[in-house]
Amino acid sequence: MGYSAYLKPRHEAISEEGIEGIIDLANLKDESKAKIEARPKDFFSLTYPTSDVIKVIEQINLRFSSSKESSGLFLFEGLKGSGKSHLLLLIYHLFNSPQVAQEWLKENGLKFKIPRDTAVIINKFTDDPHESIWNLIFEELGTEVKKGKTHPKLPELKKALGDKRVILIFDELEQGIKVIADPVLQAQNIAFLQMLSEFSNRSRQVTLFASVYSTQEEPGSTLKRVPRCVVQFDNEKDQSHIIQHRLFENFTGFQKADILTVVESYIQGWNKHTSLDQEEMRERLKDAYPFSPSVMDIILRKIPARGGFQNVRGALAFFGNLVRLTHTSNDIITPADVSLDDKATTIMLRDLDLGGDLISRARENMEDLIPKVPLARPLASTVLLYTLTGKGADTGVSRDNLIKDILTPATDINDFEQTLMGFQKYASHFHHQEGRYYFDLEENSESKVEFKSLQYSDDQAREELHDILKTDIFKETVNTAVFSSVEQTQELLKQFDKSRLRYVLTGRRLTQEERHRIYFGMDIRNMILLLEPKDDKFQLGTDKDLLKWAKRCLAARDLAESTKNVSRQNEYNRIAGTDRKYIIERIKKAGLLFVKWENYGTTVSDDRVEPEPISGDPSKDKVLEKLSQDYFPTLRFKEHLEARLEHIKGHLVKEIDAEYKATLGFPVPTTVRAVSNALRELCKEGVVGIQHSAGNFCHVNPNLTETEFFSAKITPPFEEPPPKTCPKCGKMPCECPIPPVECPVCGKYPCECPKPPTICPKCGKHPCECPRPEKTSIRIPPQNSIGALRQETAFRLQDYEKATITKAVFKIFLQKEQVGDLSSLPSGIRGSLSGQGDITVEISISKKGTYTKSQIEQQIESLPVLTEADFSADLEVETSIPSP
Repeated sequence: MGYSAYLKPRHEAISEEGIEGIIDLANLKDESKAKIEARPKDFFSLTYPTSDVIKVIEQINLRFSSSKESSGLFLFEGLKGSGKSHLLLLIYHLFNSPQVAQEWLKENGLKFKIPRDTAVIINKFTDDPHESIWNLIFEELGTEVKKGKTHPKLPELKKALGDKRVILIFDELEQGIKVIADPVLQAQNIAFLQMLSEFSNRSRQVTLFASVYSTQEEPGSTLKRVPRCVVQFDNEKDQSHIIQHRLFENFTGFQKADILTVVESYIQGWNKHTSLDQEEMRERLKDAYPFSPSVMDIILRKIPARGGFQNVRGALAFFGNLVRLTHTSNDIITPADVSLDDKATTIMLRDLDLGGDLISRARENMEDLIPKVPLARPLASTVLLYTLTGKGADTGVSRDNLIKDILTPATDINDFEQTLMGFQKYASHFHHQEGRYYFDLEENSESKVEFKSLQYSDDQAREELHDILKTDIFKETVNTAVFSSVEQTQELLKQFDKSRLRYVLTGRRLTQEERHRIYFGMDIRNMILLLEPKDDKFQLGTDKDLLKWAKRCLAARDLAESTKNVSRQNEYNRIAGTDRKYIIERIKKAGLLFVKWENYGTTVSDDRVEPEPISGDPSKDKVLEKLSQDYFPTLRFKEHLEARLEHIKGHLVKEIDAEYKATLGFPVPTTVRAVSNALRELCKEGVVGIQHSAGNFCHVNPNLTETEFFSAKITPPFEEPPPKTCPKCGKMPCECPIPPVECPVCGKYPCECPKPPTICPKCGKHPCECPRPEKTSIRIPPQNSIGALRQETAFRLQDYEKATITKAVFKIFLQKEQVGDLSSLPSGIRGSLSGQGDITVEISISKKGTYTKSQIEQQIESLPVLTEADFSADLEVETSIPSP
């Protein structure tokens, strides 16, 4: 049933054409009477007796029905749409249609003895300009104005008036003065108005009603000098009552007691979820009904303060549209009803958002979230209206006001909380700061990433997790599979290089049946390493947080690639990096274990495995290092081979190596030489012999290349022949003395020949006559730019054109306090920090070598560019001076 059960909307308010809020005095000349200005009865029915109206009627009544002193000048001051023209038209109809006027006065409990002998002169100066106001008056009075150098004098005016009482109604008087091009004539008109206003206070023959925008400029600044009745249209309560009366035909006779139940249901509902002065809110809601106090405050106070709408006139059109949208459904009208789906509403809101960009962003966010949250439309409408009408710290809306504007007695508070959380999480232009919610053209990168992440499936997220597991954690993508299913894993293992280790990473602990099936039918299966999480509750593929972070990584990466804005790219990359870090930390925390096979049976029940935990770094290299040292060292292979000596004798080394690579339950050859090294040790210890065409070996490490060794045969051990002794000394190795060698020149041992002088290899002389190098240090003091440093350096090196610079140290120093926005600085010195802050940067770059003057200048030009930094240089210069 809604508010229409108590207040009946006027037909024009709910029509598609909407309500006409403009009163134009020029329409009095409409002979067809189609315009309301020319229909007194209809006009009076739409007029609410505001405090300003009552005040003016009382003053007019005093002037014409009493001998008491009264003002003859009524000055109406206000901006466009405030009601000046409406009040002037009311005065016109009071004097010009007294019978209709008396009916309206009686209905509203007002008294006014309307004089019958008045002549009404009315003019709207924007439509009917005059070079001289006196001509307008004299013509209407049927008198010709005598030509003169100034405006008519008071006696001439009195003569023209005779015994008539004249009512002058001047609308847009300021414009009437401004359009007079001649400054002298303009001044004469102002002087004539002053004379009229002063005369009206001495005589009741002339009563002047005039509207101006401001008394701070002419003619208002002149008229305000005389005693007057002033109306400024600043009563907010009157403004709301005008709108209510204009929109609802029974507002004047409306009984507020009828709506107490509705009001109380809202008050109690709001009070459950927010702090509330119930008595004050109860009175305000009753007074503003069917509008909420908040929507009245926004439209009548906040929007005009922002320069939007045209006071009551613009507000009337906006409220009329709200009534059109809600009269069949709502109990009350709140900011939540300012529908972003309604074209008329968004057109009027463009007064506050000239480009309409913010409205478009809010509507896009709303449309995105309609399928996901229950109150997307009312929340978006409310927050946008507060955003457009706020200013400074008042921009946006508090949670308490959102509750009062969105919650109805039928609304579930959980729906409200879900919607608010959804906007904070997913709406890319929705922001929350210092307890206020608002829309902004600046993207909320976190929300945009969050919303885009919803586009990705769990399967896509799992692929991302698998890639991170291989790339960022295990750090190996070749020959590495992440378990999804047994069939998929086996297919990948078959495609991998079987001469190398193959890795199967699992995101959860596998069942023994799954382990058995992975290895079933595989070639060289002891070279397949199965690595599972140590945490038996960890689930990579179903963990909600991991899936969410993976989707956000995908979304942030795609958004970064799709924008050309560098700052946004950096922000999206930061988000992707942060979520990737969370994933890595979570997976690493689950730990890692190696599934070591003790026996692979014909059935699952015959299998025996031993899960071996691997602590520390889970990267491939570290895992292999751990396995090689702790589980499959050379000693482990030696012991295993010794236990199988009868089996391995007579076989080639490569056959035994292949056997260890293929047989589950044998030690795993984690390195290429794991088996061959163990066999070399056994040969060295005399446990086995090695037979090859290049020689037979036992009790020694075979002197064979690895390729030769792999082709050698393993034999039982044998004794090597004893080493041969020296025939002279009888020892092995030989200990015979080495005979001395005499110098062929001097014939002596050791040689006693004189040593030749050392000749310099450069100058070919002894002693050396090469120039001596001399080093000089040159310090270039701090300069305010790279260009200045280059120029100063070039100047200081003019005397060292042929010198060599052997070392250059460049120093950059930057110290700034209260940086307005850190993001204006290069990311290399601030990271991803932004906002206000202080920064101190000191960079020292040292170059050693042999450089020319031009090369040093090029190095200076290649230094990092930091605005407002100091740049200095210390140079070591090497010059040559003749030898003494």
